[in-house]
Amino acid sequence: MTIKIRPDRAQQMLLRGFLKRESKPAAGLLKFSIALGTVNALLMIASAYLLAQSVHLVMFENADLASVSHLLWPLAAFVLARGLLLAFSQRFSARAARNIKSAMRANLLEKLSQLGPHYTDKKGHGATLNMLHDGVEALHDYYANYLPSVAYSALVPLAILMVIFPTDWQAGLIFLFTAPLIPFFMILVGHKAEQLNQARWQQLAVLGNYFFDRVRGLTQLKLFDATKRELQQIAGISDDFRHATLSVLKIAFLSSFALEFLATISVALVAVIIGFRLFFGTLDFATGFVVLLLAPEFYLPLRKLGTHYHARLEGISAAGDMLEVLNTPISDAKNDSAVPNNELNKSKQDSQKENQALVNMNTAMTDIRVSRLSFTYPDSKEGIHNIELTLPTTGMVAFVGSSGAGKSTLFDCLLGFHPQVIPHISVNDEALSVKDIAAWQQQIAWIPQQPTLFYASIKDNITLAKPTASDAEIARAAEQAGVLTFIQSLENGFDTMLGEQGEGISGGQKQRIALARAFLKQAPILILDEPTAHLDSTTEGIVQRGINDYAKHHLVLVIAHRLNTLKQAAHVVVLAGGNLVQQGSYQELSDVQGPFSQLITGGDEVNAAQQSDIND
Repeated sequence: MTIKIRPDRAQQMLLRGFLKRESKPAAGLLKFSIALGTVNALLMIASAYLLAQSVHLVMFENADLASVSHLLWPLAAFVLARGLLLAFSQRFSARAARNIKSAMRANLLEKLSQLGPHYTDKKGHGATLNMLHDGVEALHDYYANYLPSVAYSALVPLAILMVIFPTDWQAGLIFLFTAPLIPFFMILVGHKAEQLNQARWQQLAVLGNYFFDRVRGLTQLKLFDATKRELQQIAGISDDFRHATLSVLKIAFLSSFALEFLATISVALVAVIIGFRLFFGTLDFATGFVVLLLAPEFYLPLRKLGTHYHARLEGISAAGDMLEVLNTPISDAKNDSAVPNNELNKSKQDSQKENQALVNMNTAMTDIRVSRLSFTYPDSKEGIHNIELTLPTTGMVAFVGSSGAGKSTLFDCLLGFHPQVIPHISVNDEALSVKDIAAWQQQIAWIPQQPTLFYASIKDNITLAKPTASDAEIARAAEQAGVLTFIQSLENGFDTMLGEQGEGISGGQKQRIALARAFLKQAPILILDEPTAHLDSTTEGIVQRGINDYAKHHLVLVIAHRLNTLKQAAHVVVLAGGNLVQQGSYQELSDVQGPFSQLITGGDEVNAAQQSDIND
C-alpha cells in the first residue's frame, strides 16, 4: 500500500497556523493556565532559595529550629501554593482543550452538512468518523499539554537564568550553552517521526474506510462465504498499521532517551563543577546548593516538551484532514464560483434577517420552481439536465423513470445535497443560495428507501423530528403511519429499545416508524422514496391513506416504483436519461403513447415491482 506523505514545510506552517486559529474559543483559558504555571515556576525558584538558606544556616551556622522558622513557614506556604497552582493550571488547560474540541467538531459537522452526503461518500465513512472522533481527540494533548509545554520551555529557563547569572555566572553559562542542545536534537529526531506519523495517520484513514465498508456489507460477505478472506485482508492492513505505529513509537522513545540523556549529562556537569568549586572554597554552600536545586528544574520544561512532542505530531497529522474539509469550497451556481468559508460564517449571522420568507415558509410559501437545473457527477456524464419544474404547495407529485433516469439525483438536488445547484431552486420567485440551505432543509421531511433508525427507544426515534412533542402527538403520528397497533402490542410500547439500524423489527416496521417521524415534524414538504415498498397490501392501504391525508395540506414528493402510488398522485413527472420528458396526471399520461405508457407496459421497474396491479 502506497501512502502519499505531505509533510513539506509550507504544509506544516499552514497546519500550525490553522491549529493556532482554532484555539481562539479557549485562548483566554490557555493563557490563564500558562500564567498559573509560570507563577508556579517563580514560586519554585523562591522555594529553592529559602530551602538553601535554611540548610546553610543549620549546617554551617548552627541555627536552631526557631532561628529558621521565618524561612520554613513561607517555604511550606510556597509548597502548598505550588500544588494548588499546578492542579488549577492542568484543570484550565484541559478545559480549554475540551472547548476547542467541541468547537472543532461543531465546525466540521456544520461544514459536512453543507457539503452534503455525497462528499462524505467520496471521502469515506470510516475516514470521516476517524477524523471526527480520533482526529479531534488527538488535539486534546496538543492543546492541553504540548502548547503549555512550549510556553514553559521558553519562560521557566529564562526566569532561572535571570536569577542564576547574578548569583553564579559560571553556572549560568553552563545552563545557557547546554539548553539549546535539547530542542535541537528534539527537532532533528522529530522531523523523521513527523513523516512517519503522517503516513501512519493516512493508513488509519484507509483502515477505517475498509473496515467500515466490510461491516456495512457483512450480510453480503456471509452470503458469499467471503468473511474469512476479508478477515485476512483486514489482518494484513492492521499489521501494516501496527508496523507504522511501532516505527513512530521507536523514534519517539529514542528521542525521549536522547533528551533525558542530554539533560542528565548537563545536570551532572553542573553538579561536578559546583562540587569542585565548593571543594576549593571558591563558592559558598548556599549559592552552590541553590544552583544544584535549580539545575533539574531548568531542564525539566525542555524534557517535558520532548515528552509531549508526540502530541504535536498527532495534532498536526489530524489537522490535515480537518483543514481539507473546512477549506473545501462550496460552489454557488449563481456566479459559478466558490463561496469562501468566511462568507459562509458571515451568513450565519444575517441568515435570519435575509431569509425571513424561508423561515415562515409553512405559512407564506406560494410557489416553488426549478429552473434550468443541471447536475452531473464528477468524472461521469450521469446526472440530470435542464430540469424545468413548477411544484404546487399541496398535493402529491410522483416521479417515475427507469433505473438511472435521474430521480434520486433530482431529489438530492432538491434536498440541498449538491449546494452548487441550489440557486436553480426558487421559493416565492426568490432564488435560494448556499446560505439558505439549512433554512430550506428545515422545511423538508425526508424518508429514503432505507431509513436510519438509531439505538434508542421507538419514542426517541420518532421524536427525533420534534423532541418537544406530546404523547398524544406521537400516538397520532404513529397511527397515521399505520404503526400504532404494532407499537402498542409490544411489552414496553413506545419505550421499546431498538437495535442499531432498527435491529429487531422488520423492514416494513422500520419504514412506518420513519414515516411516523416525518408525520410528527409536519414539514411543508415531505419527500419519500416509495414508502410502501416493504408493506403488505393491508398496511399499504393504511399508510397510503395517511400520506393522502398529509398531502391535502402539504406538498408530498415521492419516487414511485409501484403502480398504486402513481394512481394516487395528483401529478406525475417522468424522467429518462436525466431529462424531464413528460408530466401530467396519471390518466393523461396513460392515454397517450410516450415514455410513461412504455414504462407501465414495457416491463420496466414500475411494471416489475407491481405486475399484479398492472394486470388488474
